[in-house]
Amino acid sequence: MADDTEPASRGAAQKVLLLSPKTSFGPKLQRTYAGGLGTVNPGERNVLPPLDLLRIAGVLRAAGSVPRIVDEEVEGSLPEVEGALPPLADARQGRAEADIVICQVSLAAMREDVRRLGEFAAAGLRTFAYTSIRGHDQWQEILTTSGCEAVILPEAIPRLGYLVEARAAGAMAIPGLITAAAAHDPGRLPHVYGDLADEPLPARDLVDHRRYVFPALPAERITTMNASFGCPYPCGFYCPYPLGEGKKVRAYPVERIAAEFEQCARLGITAVVFRDPVFTFDRRRTLALCEAVKRTGTGIRWWCETRIDRLDEELIRVMVDAGCVGVEVGVESGDARMHDTAVRKRLGLDTVRAFHRTARQTGLNMLFLLLFGLPGETRQSIANTLEFILELGLSSEEFNVGVITPYPGTALHELALDKGWIRRDQDRFTSFNVVMRTDELTENDLTEALALTEELHRIDGGCAPADTLASYRSRIRNWADTTPAPHGRSAAC
Repeated sequence: MADDTEPASRGAAQKVLLLSPKTSFGPKLQRTYAGGLGTVNPGERNVLPPLDLLRIAGVLRAAGSVPRIVDEEVEGSLPEVEGALPPLADARQGRAEADIVICQVSLAAMREDVRRLGEFAAAGLRTFAYTSIRGHDQWQEILTTSGCEAVILPEAIPRLGYLVEARAAGAMAIPGLITAAAAHDPGRLPHVYGDLADEPLPARDLVDHRRYVFPALPAERITTMNASFGCPYPCGFYCPYPLGEGKKVRAYPVERIAAEFEQCARLGITAVVFRDPVFTFDRRRTLALCEAVKRTGTGIRWWCETRIDRLDEELIRVMVDAGCVGVEVGVESGDARMHDTAVRKRLGLDTVRAFHRTARQTGLNMLFLLLFGLPGETRQSIANTLEFILELGLSSEEFNVGVITPYPGTALHELALDKGWIRRDQDRFTSFNVVMRTDELTENDLTEALALTEELHRIDGGCAPADTLASYRSRIRNWADTTPAPHGRSAAC
């Protein structure tokens, strides 16, 4: 009897369709954010290429498979892609354009994504779900509803060249492959990753990068890239990046990133958005990476996300000299008490102010990522955050405010379940929908806070006339002084 853990066939190359499905959220669904769980930002139009699918395609192609990527949000759904659906539907007769379908699944769009995947399973194709979701309930729902063979987690990517030739039932040695048996196991699944140094370059030639948009980097061709993965910081209490990528920082060799920049230049790509949770985690490595990127001579501009306490003036100047035009930094709150208690970055507002001054002086664009609704947050602390935005003179493009979201698998999710704070289903877990309350704030409080933030974006606080700012400040003070509704009452009541 053949061992199912060995390749089932050494015949014709496996044809693999990698699908990012179209959803009701449209281009506002940003699948690479929130640790890969995805966010839906109503105020932005970031349309980024499916980086994980590009990575998977690179691995599959190096293993001899023939990958194809379809991003339905920018290309249209497969029935609209000429000649695609009929051959897929004829899979049982061996005339398929794909032997295997790997479909990307994000948390808020999970049920839509899973229904899409189920269509391919019903057509007789081998199907897999690729996701960063790390919840047994969600895994079971994906497997049961879609009929797919297994759920693929990010740590399985380097080994997927082996997976496509093996039956999932016999491939349990692949870390990050979740079959029905593993989905029922109530224990936690450890992050077990392969060697990044051996991973082939992403197959960026398989998508048209002219279709993608990142407003902070106006350019003809945008791509995404990872120089590292993982985040060891305690903000993992509420932040999904450690959940999705692990707490240990793992980095590609600097030479690999230089090779990716050269690949991008050959493809005509003019801008890169790094998706590392903490791009500058290792200062020495960041300096070496910037030098390597500069030596490529590609002139490609880039953007990254990091922590303020992992930046200094010298490092910022080196990054700018290597093509960095801006950074996203997690600040969470503009309230000193919140930084001392609930915000787990341990920055302090003076540190934030000092970074802001340095960024202005060096010409580095910045985007402050703020968060309303952490346990301990009050109306007054929210008002203080809005005042802090005004103090710094941030334009509407320089700050982004999300609302607390109890992502499955985080400690916050467990706490929120225990306290009965969660009021909405996971299909509303977008980072910008109010889905929970706390002991201090109702859903209505958080909804009103987001409305005040939207108003601040509209008036563009960094550039607004003095009388407009005075009127706005008066409204947020009045709101903060208003007695909040009883904790049991919500926006839906």
